[in-house]
Amino acid sequence: MTPIEYEKFVCEKFSQEGYRTELTPCNNDYGIDVFAHKNDEKFGIQAKMFGHTTRKVNRQMIMELHGAKDFFDCDKAIFVTDGQLLDTAVEVAKKLGIEIRFIEPEERLSGISKSRKDDFFENIWKDYIKPLEGKTLARGDGKSNKIIKVDWSGIERITSNGRAQKIKIEIFRLAINKILSDGSITRDFINQEYKDRASSGIVLVLSRVPFFEYCKSPSRILLNKEKYKDYRTSLVE
Repeated sequence: MTPIEYEKFVCEKFSQEGYRTELTPCNNDYGIDVFAHKNDEKFGIQAKMFGHTTRKVNRQMIMELHGAKDFFDCDKAIFVTDGQLLDTAVEVAKKLGIEIRFIEPEERLSGISKSRKDDFFENIWKDYIKPLEGKTLARGDGKSNKIIKVDWSGIERITSNGRAQKIKIEIFRLAINKILSDGSITRDFINQEYKDRASSGIVLVLSRVPFFEYCKSPSRILLNKEKYKDYRTSLVE
């Protein structure tokens, strides 16, 4: 099961419990994956499938969910995961009144919809990003990044300065979906949206996707619409 399938799975689980549920759009969801309604109450749900990764739920994720709950005028926030939480995350959740629920991934339920555009992100991640694990990616200036590990939590790399860094999958999802919807993304946009200094590595990784093209000035990634059309066609054949 992929992270997006997990979100759909969680949505269906809450539906089976009597909630009226809806998946949020992948872009600009501000950290809410599912809205659920019951007894005139609105719940904001975030689902994180971390069970097969080394990543743990930290307090920043809980705090961000609390902010998203208030932004969308929800009565309550629920954090759903199959992974582990740091003690500080549990402490913050209790303080902020955020419910933690553990739901293990199972076989896909028959009622789960496949309509979300983010399905293409997951295909791109599996077909072109995950195979970069173990490879060294050279930049135009001669510097390089070593991709140590790629999983559903993100990418671990050694930067051109020899520093180990983890880049979270969320910024790749945001970037790829923006390219697919708008036709391009700038490095400046990535810098504004991602607090860690990783835009050069993100652009370097994205440039390895066959239908994404790197342009130097200004630094950005463009969508080759014809090549992407061929890729989409190949997925449904």
